[in-house]
Amino acid sequence: MSDKVKTGVPQPQINPEYMVKISNDAHVRMLIISTVFVASFQHVHGNTSHDIWLSLERAYVPHTSSREYTLKTQLLKIEMKGDETSSAYLTRAQEYSDALANIGEPMKDKDIVMLVILGLREELNSIKSTIFHRHPLVMFSKLHSLLVDHEYLVKKTPTDVTPVQAFVAYSGSSCNMAAPHTVIPIPSSDQI
Repeated sequence: MSDKVKTGVPQPQINPEYMVKISNDAHVRMLIISTVFVASFQHVHGNTSHDIWLSLERAYVPHTSSREYTLKTQLLKIEMKGDETSSAYLTRAQEYSDALANIGEPMKDKDIVMLVILGLREELNSIKSTIFHRHPLVMFSKLHSLLVDHEYLVKKTPTDVTPVQAFVAYSGSSCNMAAPHTVIPIPSSDQI
């Protein structure tokens, strides 16, 4: 009669596994939240780990035709902005590519490389043909180092050379005025 109140209705009993489940869920919530990037906190909603997971999934994996169209259009029309670094540009392209892969519509690496190269600023035109004519085509993961190196060389100006270096370079090139294929005899020790 201890389980029943005088009305004859049994009283609810606490499941002993309930506290273990609550504790485990709190750990999982903590793991999820601790791995979420700060900018993504706006998408974290819910009281359970399952709710938080679903809210992040809804935010980052909405597979709709319009989302697919938008991402593909953004990648097809990607262009490097005037003041944008190559790192920022490639990161933007990578985000579009990753988002497409996340919704089950990945693009081929070579297609991404071609679109990214076509969208480079005019000052980087000289590297476009170099990359396109490589066989096999450069992988997307290798583009960063190629573009950063090229940007460095393009931005390096003649003012980076000190006057002393310029004089030495000029003097060194003008010391030997002989024809390119002329052999200049080296005097022997008894001629000196």
